[in-house]
Amino acid sequence: MAHQTHRRLFIAAAVFFLITSSYLCATRLYNASFIRGAKDDKTKPSSPSPPKPVHVHLTDADLSMTYGSFRRPSMDGLTLMASLPDELVPTYENKRRLVIVGDIHGMDAVLEKLLKKVDFDGSRDHLIATGDMINKGPNSPGVVSRLMRLNASAVRGNHEDRILLSLAEAEAQTGVSKDLSSADAEAHRGESEFLATGRKLSKEQVHWLAKLPVILSVEPLRMFIAHAGLVPGVRPELQDPWAVMNMRTLIYPREDMRKNELKKKSETKTNSTSDETPQSPPPTDLPSESEKEEEEEGETLESIAEKDAYTDREVAIPVEGRDGEKWANAWNRFQKRLKKSHRYTVVYGHDAKRGFRQERYTFGLDSNCVRGGALTALVVEGKEGGKGGFTHTVMQVNCK
Repeated sequence: MAHQTHRRLFIAAAVFFLITSSYLCATRLYNASFIRGAKDDKTKPSSPSPPKPVHVHLTDADLSMTYGSFRRPSMDGLTLMASLPDELVPTYENKRRLVIVGDIHGMDAVLEKLLKKVDFDGSRDHLIATGDMINKGPNSPGVVSRLMRLNASAVRGNHEDRILLSLAEAEAQTGVSKDLSSADAEAHRGESEFLATGRKLSKEQVHWLAKLPVILSVEPLRMFIAHAGLVPGVRPELQDPWAVMNMRTLIYPREDMRKNELKKKSETKTNSTSDETPQSPPPTDLPSESEKEEEEEGETLESIAEKDAYTDREVAIPVEGRDGEKWANAWNRFQKRLKKSHRYTVVYGHDAKRGFRQERYTFGLDSNCVRGGALTALVVEGKEGGKGGFTHTVMQVNCK
């Protein structure tokens, strides 16, 4: 009996010892890991607190916009740019002249009269037409024949373009489509007038018109000749051919969107409180005319194009209508931002309603001859001294 009692006491003591040892071992291990973790935290650099979010309110007017940043795909049968041969460019030494004529519109007899008035001499003078040489007037074939005979240069206008497209479309029609191409159908499509003019031209004359460029560059004089105009700030090779032949004004989508946003915001605030005055549109960063005239150095087209930030007027879209800003005004303003060696003059036609216009870097030569106005010639000669300089004389004949 005593032996069993001793045995039970021994077993209980052993169990107690085992439990106590396990508890002490576990406690030691826990304390050691806690202390080591605390030391490690002290040696590590404290991580920065997450940045507070910055809330920037962007509107549709702040979205990226661009025009003329990518080379357009080639168009069948259309040459965007060409350069006038250097031997035809006037200099003070060679005494040559360029006789640049506005929209002729089939008025061949008046063109002949104008050439006589300027004392045109093919051995020293070179004739250039600003487009819209045909259609509307009585003798489109006569005008083209005269220009070809004088080895003249010209640019494609919207009337040449429309006639060439109409002829190409009519030629491409076959079968039933060709049978249905009656005078009534052509009139319905608005092609009857253009096809009537085009069908009076010889194949050689149509081919000559089709080869004309949209933009003619006279690089030594820093001059471009285009029928309707050019978008300022866009390289010539990136200009839209349709715009060059048809544009009259520029619209600024970012500026219009900004005005609409401010108008809505102003109306909302006015409804909430009558004491608050509406906000006005933010001014652009374009300097005033007087400030621009004082600039000596100016910028380059490349430096302006590489800027990351655009003002609300940096993106201009050309339109045919008259609701926007006259493109010539924008062109002249933009040229004054550039270095003098980077400024270009544009000679154009197309805008008969405005008539002859002469500004610092633009000459508008369409003086509405076909409607009884005048036919205008800009006679350009080389200027003594100074690369790229030229002098000019304006001559007109009455078309009535």
